[in-house]
Amino acid sequence: MSAADQGTVETTINRAPTSEELKKFKFVRLLSEDPRTKTAAILGTLGFQSHDSVSHDAVILLEKLHFGTDEFEMFTHDRVSQYNQLDKNDVYHWYNILLNKNEKWPDAKVTLIWPATETHIKKYSFQQRFLVCETPEIYEKVVKPHIDSIPQSRIQWVYNILSKQSESEKLILEVEGEDKGFILLPDMKWDNKTLESLYLQVIVHRRDVRSLRDLNETHLPLLKNLRQKVLENVPKRYPGVGADELRLFVHYQPSYYHFHVHIMHIRNDSIAGGIAIAKAFLLDDIIENIEKFAGDYYQRCNLTYIMGQNDALFSKLNDAGARVNPDC
Repeated sequence: MSAADQGTVETTINRAPTSEELKKFKFVRLLSEDPRTKTAAILGTLGFQSHDSVSHDAVILLEKLHFGTDEFEMFTHDRVSQYNQLDKNDVYHWYNILLNKNEKWPDAKVTLIWPATETHIKKYSFQQRFLVCETPEIYEKVVKPHIDSIPQSRIQWVYNILSKQSESEKLILEVEGEDKGFILLPDMKWDNKTLESLYLQVIVHRRDVRSLRDLNETHLPLLKNLRQKVLENVPKRYPGVGADELRLFVHYQPSYYHFHVHIMHIRNDSIAGGIAIAKAFLLDDIIENIEKFAGDYYQRCNLTYIMGQNDALFSKLNDAGARVNPDC
């Protein structure tokens, strides 16, 4: 779902490209690829011939989709058009296969970012990643000013969702109230079908909490209410998914600075979902740290996390000496 880190582009484009227009996408270069998640990011250009003669940068995110549950019954005789043998050893045989096209079971999912800014291009380009240790002092001197400098327009898409100007048809649950209210909806990374890969997201109504660092004892009613409502309602909405099969977590650094919580099925261990250590912080642990150890725990603790070198914040953290080393 995230449209995070969007920059500003001067353009009058106000509609999505059609299928035929998307076929005019011109490849520029491969930004990154990950064989583990079957994903890739491609940079190109795209323009409306009927709209103007200008082509804008575009980023296409490709993801090969999982097989549909109802696809397997007819898989070998209806879906496979050709087997190409690769090798064999005793009872083991390996093939590549070509599949017949079927609109019910698409092969891949595409996310188009267009017009794409330099921020988008950097975000989805291959980059080295490093561990950084953010002290409260580094947060106040480096990270908070960086967050403050981000234009509010970067998260206008979040406000569009909260005001139901966008994606209102996707809402699973809304809890009213400025202090404890939130909305729950599917994350765009989920196919909305495969329960084992279930991926939802909660976005809170209040705008004064931007990240984990802002949380304190005054936010416990919000966090506890959110946890309770999610664990009660998601199993009702998706029969077969138990409350004890849901992982609720917060990213730090987040992809966008408006407090939100990720909900994933515990069998969904996709790296693309951001569940890695030094990225995801369990909501239960956050509540316990604030409730049992210190009401201002997240204003006092050090936070160690992964940061990509293309991120605008990385160079600032690097200059502040935040990269993990034997002496820190």
